[in-house]
Amino acid sequence: MQHKMKFTDFRLIKIDFSLNPEFKIKAKKVPINPEIAIHHEFRKKQKELVVSLGIRQMTGNMPFYFEVVSAGLFRFEQIPEFVLLKQFATINCPAILFPYVRETIADLTRRSGFPPLHLNPINFIELAKKKEEKETISAKKPSKK
Repeated sequence: MQHKMKFTDFRLIKIDFSLNPEFKIKAKKVPINPEIAIHHEFRKKQKELVVSLGIRQMTGNMPFYFEVVSAGLFRFEQIPEFVLLKQFATINCPAILFPYVRETIADLTRRSGFPPLHLNPINFIELAKKKEEKETISAKKPSKK
């Protein structure tokens, strides 16, 4: 069954940007490995999925640190089955939100006097697989007594 989903709203929830006064230039290019956080909440009654995408770089020898958290609202005509809903929440919807967050970070760095930081594309399928593997491993891990 084809599920019709509408992307109805995008919001910036949090923006944090600060210069690193201890930054020392060691190389021409500074490696950027931002942390990515995805959270979601399904509102069954309204047939809505709220997905939050956060990207931050708060450690390392960087000229600046940043955190941008966004949220998107997605509506469905019919409630999808759990497996499909999970795919929307962890892969499809974050992939829709990412260009907005990426553009925000590029604009933020440019307005701060740096060249715009254009984050590399993110493979949300691989990210979801890694998270699922981590959760499977931790679920199988015996508890210490």
